[in-house]
Amino acid sequence: MSLRGGNASNRTQKQHDDIESMSMMQCDTPVYDDFVRDFVASNTGPDSQPVVEIARKFCDSWPVPCAHAGSEQAESVKPESAQSESAQSESTTPPTTVRVGVMDSSFNPPHYCHGAYMECLGIMELMPAARGQHAWSEARVLGIDAFLLLLAAKNADKPLKGSSLEQRMRMVDMLATTVVKDTTADTWHLWKSRAQFDASNLHNMAIGMVNSPRFVDKCKAVSNVVQSEWERIKGGPVPRVLSYFAMGWDTLIRVFDPKYYSDYPRELDEFFANGGRIAYSRRVGFPDADVDAFFARHEMATYLQYIFELKLPKRVKHISSSDVRVAVRDSTQSVRDIPPRILEFVNNFQLYRKDRL
Repeated sequence: MSLRGGNASNRTQKQHDDIESMSMMQCDTPVYDDFVRDFVASNTGPDSQPVVEIARKFCDSWPVPCAHAGSEQAESVKPESAQSESAQSESTTPPTTVRVGVMDSSFNPPHYCHGAYMECLGIMELMPAARGQHAWSEARVLGIDAFLLLLAAKNADKPLKGSSLEQRMRMVDMLATTVVKDTTADTWHLWKSRAQFDASNLHNMAIGMVNSPRFVDKCKAVSNVVQSEWERIKGGPVPRVLSYFAMGWDTLIRVFDPKYYSDYPRELDEFFANGGRIAYSRRVGFPDADVDAFFARHEMATYLQYIFELKLPKRVKHISSSDVRVAVRDSTQSVRDIPPRILEFVNNFQLYRKDRL
C-alpha cells in the first residue's frame, strides 16, 4: 500500500512521540499528517474552488466497481499506474451513470451510525419521499457503485475542537476499515451474510477530504473527482455521477435553509441538477409528524423526487458524536458506540477529556 505524498515510511514517522508510536502499533492505520497539512494549505484559502482529494482507496479501481467482489483488494492512494488490471479486463458496455454513496461529516469522532449509513445505502432499497413513478423507479434500480467517506475541512456550524483534522482523518480510516474488512457477524452490521456484503459494493470504498461546507459545492467536487478517476482508470466517455449524500434529519433541514446560500433557490436547484441526492434518516428526537409536515410544504414538491429515506436500525439510530464525546469523558457504556480500534485511538491520545470537548 502506498500513501499520497509519501511511502510506507510515513506510517512510522520518527518525529512522532511515544504515544503516537504506540497508537500506530495498536491501530495499524496510516498517518495522514502530510495529506491533511497539504490539503488545508492548498485548498482552504478565500479564492479556493470546491475540491475533493482522495486520501486512500480500499479498492484499487475505485470508483469503478471492483472486478472480484469479496476478494482481498489491493489498496492504494493515488497509484502511479494509469489503469488497474481489473478495470482493463472488463469488456462490458460503459455505464451512463455511476452512483456514489457519500458520508460527509466532521467525524468527531466517527461511530457505528456513520458506518450504518453506508451499509444502508449498500444493501437496502431506499424509500422515496415522493410517491411518483419516477421516484419509485429510481429507488428500485438504485445500486450504489462506490462509497466515499469525506472529512470536512470546514463546517458551516461547528468549530474545530476535541480532535485535530489529522486525528480525525486517521479515525475515518479506521471507520472505513471496520466497514470494509470487519466482515464477521457483529450486532451493528446490517448485512445478514457474506454474500449480501459482497453484492453491496461496500468494499469499493475511498476516504478523503472536502474543503467546502456547502452541499452544492461538495456535489460538484465529488462529481469532478469521480469522473476524473473514472477516466484515468477506464478512459472515456465518463458517466454522469449521482451523489447520494447520507445525512440525519437535522442536516436535511439545513440543506433547505436559505441562510446557507448566496442565491436561493437557484443554488439548491443546481445541487440536484448536478446529480445531488439526499438519503436521510429520521433520527431520534424528530417526530414523524414534523417530518411529514416538512415534506408537505408547497416549496418542497419540486425536490421530493430527489430525496430518499434510509431505515436505520434502532440499535444505531440514537448514536451521535456529541454523545460519544460525553461518554468518553464520563467513561459510560456509550463508548461502545464506536469501533474498538477508534476507542483505543481516542484513549491513547486522551481525546475528548474534560478540557477537550
